[in-house]
Amino acid sequence: MRYDTIYDDILKEIKPSPKNREEIIMLADKLMNIILEHAKTLNIEVTCKLVGSVSKKTSLVNKADIDIFIAFPLDYDEEKLKEYGLHLGKYCIDEVNGKCEKKYASHPYITGHIDGYEVDFVPCYKIKDASQLKSAVDRTILHTNYVQKHLTDKEADEVLLLKKFMTSVNTYGANYKVSGFSGYLCELLILHYHTFENIIKEAANKWHNEFKIDLENYGTCSNYHDPLIVIDPVDPNRNVAAALTMQKFSEFIAACRNYLNNHKIEYFMDKKIEVSKEELINEFKNRNTHCIIISFNVPKRPDDVIYPQVNKTMNALKKISQLNDFKILKSGYYINKDYTSCIILEYEISKLPVLKLHHGPLVKDRKNSQHFLDKYPDAYISNEKWVVLSKREYTTVEDMFNDLIRKENINKLKLGKNIKEEMLNQYSLKTITDYLNDADSEEYPDLYMYLHPSYKLSR
Repeated sequence: MRYDTIYDDILKEIKPSPKNREEIIMLADKLMNIILEHAKTLNIEVTCKLVGSVSKKTSLVNKADIDIFIAFPLDYDEEKLKEYGLHLGKYCIDEVNGKCEKKYASHPYITGHIDGYEVDFVPCYKIKDASQLKSAVDRTILHTNYVQKHLTDKEADEVLLLKKFMTSVNTYGANYKVSGFSGYLCELLILHYHTFENIIKEAANKWHNEFKIDLENYGTCSNYHDPLIVIDPVDPNRNVAAALTMQKFSEFIAACRNYLNNHKIEYFMDKKIEVSKEELINEFKNRNTHCIIISFNVPKRPDDVIYPQVNKTMNALKKISQLNDFKILKSGYYINKDYTSCIILEYEISKLPVLKLHHGPLVKDRKNSQHFLDKYPDAYISNEKWVVLSKREYTTVEDMFNDLIRKENINKLKLGKNIKEEMLNQYSLKTITDYLNDADSEEYPDLYMYLHPSYKLSR
C-alpha cells in the first residue's frame, strides 16, 4: 500500500523548489566557467564537474552544498594536482568575493563561502573506470555519472524520502560521528528497490547481517563481511556500505519495523528532546550506579579526525578500568560545539575493597611456586593453586584517573594522538550529578540520548 498523500506532503517540505535548484545550477556553472577560463590562461588542462546530491536531484531543502570537482589528466603528478587544484579554487572564490577555507580529505581542497552557499572545490584525476583510480575522490565523478544515467526523477524523490527518514531516526551520514548510510548508498538502495516504501518493507522483514546487493552483478559480495554489502556499480572491489556499523544497521531495521506498525508523518520530522536538569539527575540517581564524566578540550579539527580519537580515548579509559577491576556497565561520549569532549563512564560500584584475591601458579609447578612465594611470603594454598590477598593500587576510579592522567603515567593509556596533550593541559573529572549542576542546557539532549539511545527510532 502506498501512502501517496503523506509522501506528497512531505516532499513539499523537503524538496528544493525548481527556482532554488536553478539558482544553484547557475551559480555552479558560473564558478566552473571561471575556473576553466583561468586554467586556459595558465595552460593547465582540466575539466570541471558538478557532483554530489545537487547534481543528482537528491539534495534536501537547505542542504544543497555545492561540490565542484576539478579533474586533471592522469599524467599530472600528485604535487601538481594539489598545487593547481588549490590555486584554481582560491582564484575562483576570490573572483566572486567569497571567503576561502582550506580543508583535507585524501588530499587538500578549498571550500568557498559564496552567496550563502558552501562550495567545495576538489581536485581529482579524470579516470574512465576504477582501474585507473589514484585516490578515493577520483570515483566521485563516476558515481555522479552513474546515478544521473540510471535514477529517474520519480526515484530521486524517493531518495529524498529515504534521506529524510534516516535523518529523523539518526541513521543518515557515513561520517564517523554517525557511521550510518551515505547519500550515495541511499541512491543505490532506491535504484535497487525503486521506492522508499519497498526499502522499509524489505529492511524490516528480510535484512540480516551480511545482506548483499550487487546492482551490476559483479559477483564480488563474498569478499566482504560487513552488516550490509552493496557493491559499488563503478568499482567491483568496493563496498559502498563499508562505513555502516552494525549499530546503525540494526537501528535502521528497528525504525523501519516501527514505521510499518504506524505510518506517522512524524517519522519525517526531528524528534525533539525536552528534558530538565532535575529530570536527568533523578534518572541517573535511580540507576543506582556510579557515573562519572571526564571532560577536556579537543583541537579544532574535522569531525572525522577528532571523533575517532575521542572514541579511542574512551576505549582506553574503559580498558584500564577493567584491568583494575572496575566493571563498566555502559559508556558513551559527545563533543560540544565549543570543542569540549565529554566521556561518560558508568560503573557498577563506586568503591572497591582495599584487598583483592591474587591467583598464583599451580602447587605442582615447583619453579613458579617458589617465585610466587618469594614475592608473596603470605601466600597460601586454595585447592591446587597458590593465592594471596594483595592490596589494590586503586579503590576508586577517581583515584585511578587522577593518578594516570599525569605526565609520568599517561603513556599507560593509549589515547588519541591529539588528545594526550589536551588532557595533560586540563581535564575535569566529576560525578554525573556534579557535572549536571554546572552543565549547559545544550548538553541535556546528549545526556538524555545516553540514557535513551533508542529514543529517535519510534514515534
